[in-house]
Amino acid sequence: MQTEPIAIDGVAGPVVVTPSFWGRPSITVWGQPVPRTGRQYALPAADGGTVEATVRGGFADAYPTVEVNGVPYRTGPKPPVALQILTMVPILLIAIGGAIGGVIGVLGVAANLSVARTRMSVAGKTFAMIGVIVVAAVVFFAIAAALSAAVGQA
Repeated sequence: MQTEPIAIDGVAGPVVVTPSFWGRPSITVWGQPVPRTGRQYALPAADGGTVEATVRGGFADAYPTVEVNGVPYRTGPKPPVALQILTMVPILLIAIGGAIGGVIGVLGVAANLSVARTRMSVAGKTFAMIGVIVVAAVVFFAIAAALSAAVGQA
């Protein structure tokens, strides 16, 4: 899900970032893709040149920050700490479930990040994230029970 367009001083138009859970985000200016040069992006400048930008984001932060000339521009609202914590809770399945718990946990975190980017109220996001956590736990325990039963029969 892409961010809302943001205005950045010196850039030729509105900047939209499409975060990626698995890789680097993509950026568009006026709907046109922006080329990446290593870890930076070459945004078209208002004067006809380019402006170097870096995209930074925390793992539990649904919205990355675009940094241009040392000035950070948030692409969305900073989520409350409680939502940041809820976003990461599914990853705790690694502790009890190893690789299977890790896969389900990472998928749960990705789902919670998607929820965090929605236009729901904080209360709505909270309940949706708790739902994701419950579903991730139920799926994990169902897979664990099925594997345990399969091993027990062998």
